[in-house]
Amino acid sequence: MINFITVLTLVALFFLIMFYWIRNRRLKKRQKIYKLPTPGPWVDYIKNNVAIYHFLPQPLQQELLGHVNVFLAEKYFSGHAGLEVTDEMRVTIAAQACLLLLNRKTNYYPHLKTIMIYPAGFKNPNHHDKPGHHLGESWVRGPVILSWNDSIHGARNAKDGTNVVIHEFAHQLDQADGAGDGRPWFDSAHIKTWGKVMSKEFKSLIIKAKLNKRSFLDHYGATNPAEFFAVSSEHFFEQPKTFKRKHPELYQILSGYYRLDPSSWLIK
Repeated sequence: MINFITVLTLVALFFLIMFYWIRNRRLKKRQKIYKLPTPGPWVDYIKNNVAIYHFLPQPLQQELLGHVNVFLAEKYFSGHAGLEVTDEMRVTIAAQACLLLLNRKTNYYPHLKTIMIYPAGFKNPNHHDKPGHHLGESWVRGPVILSWNDSIHGARNAKDGTNVVIHEFAHQLDQADGAGDGRPWFDSAHIKTWGKVMSKEFKSLIIKAKLNKRSFLDHYGATNPAEFFAVSSEHFFEQPKTFKRKHPELYQILSGYYRLDPSSWLIK
């Protein structure tokens, strides 16, 4: 007669097998979508709207297009305050979000299902569906909420260190472990170095912000560690050469995390 422990073991084994079957099925589906030719109009939207695309080495350009295929197949976009979402909006936002996934293993922001888009600045969508002062928000387990005006403006200028899509999707990476604390998941061997450098740079920015002193990093990064990581990510992708010169240690740990060295591209 089968005892209770044996039954539990068999049930657990069944669910484990199902988990791996579903995961492998999803991976195969993603690989198939990733390899599909990106539609010509999508490529045109990226070339016309996402300035940083032109600075990427050709292999990274191709990788970005594959990631965009998968991202758009898995995420839902909704328009608010009268906005009708177009393919141009979806592709432009997806390409910027996927910059953060280049050159490393990714699960495509697994907790995120929906991207909400407003025409411009917005109020908290839990209370009012009217324009306001927020440009973007990222909630743990989604959604990401974006102002289209600011999303397209940030996409078309790859050198000003301001990009609301990169900012909010950096928050998504940070929140993947359930907490937006400025420390995304990474190899535990680097936790000590990460904490030391980030803490030092964060405290330095806080002092500069309080004294209203000019700094390379936007003072908004002094709000809390989560905002510091998001703001640093914006500068990392859009102003890498200056970033590396002014904050070499911070640049190095972000380069290690993102597995990229944008300073080797042509961006200033």
